[in-house]
Amino acid sequence: MLSTTVVPSLPAASLREIKHLCKSLKGVAHEMQIDIVDGVYVPHTSWPFTQRRGMQVFSKMQKYTQYFMLEVDCMVQNPEQYLDQIAALNPKRVCIHAGSTQAYSDIIAHAYVHGYHLGLAFTNDTPLDLLHEHFDNIAYVQLMGIKEVGQQGQPFDERTLARAREIRARYPEFEIAVDGSVNADTIPLLYAAGVNRFAPGSAIAKQKDPAAAYKQLCELVR
Repeated sequence: MLSTTVVPSLPAASLREIKHLCKSLKGVAHEMQIDIVDGVYVPHTSWPFTQRRGMQVFSKMQKYTQYFMLEVDCMVQNPEQYLDQIAALNPKRVCIHAGSTQAYSDIIAHAYVHGYHLGLAFTNDTPLDLLHEHFDNIAYVQLMGIKEVGQQGQPFDERTLARAREIRARYPEFEIAVDGSVNADTIPLLYAAGVNRFAPGSAIAKQKDPAAAYKQLCELVR
């Protein structure tokens, strides 16, 4: 039986923002998803690309994320160029986005060697051909609940529900995650559509009490 998980997600403007969220959720949440956005794959940026030297300072995050099972969501062009630095943080999961690279075979091999679970993310405008092609080599699929990748606060894209149902019907035991506009209103709808992993961003990170917000969202899928 597939487990159901709520994992806080954050495209942070700074390392300080990551520190604050990790401190707020330490001992409460067991997993953390950090979104890295390079300003090339999409026209937005998040830390570490908001800081000079970018990925050269990425390892500083480990001081705060070491208490969580870490997932890194790579909203970047050619993510293979950063995978060694990401693997040095010992992540449990790494997600890459369909269309961000042509080096899928190399990325799959890297995941195998370094022992992290590889996910493949799709917007609702992206065909699922790559999912079917690489299904045997990835651990999960991540659907984007918003139209534009990398920017928080967008409205929910209801096409995500139909896509989740489509994937669940074809792959009954496969893990389906959703990132983007995941909140108290959309989680019940996504859960009913077959989603079993939820990555709320601002619904946790931007709340006055992130720990309380996290607990309330978890209750929706228990």
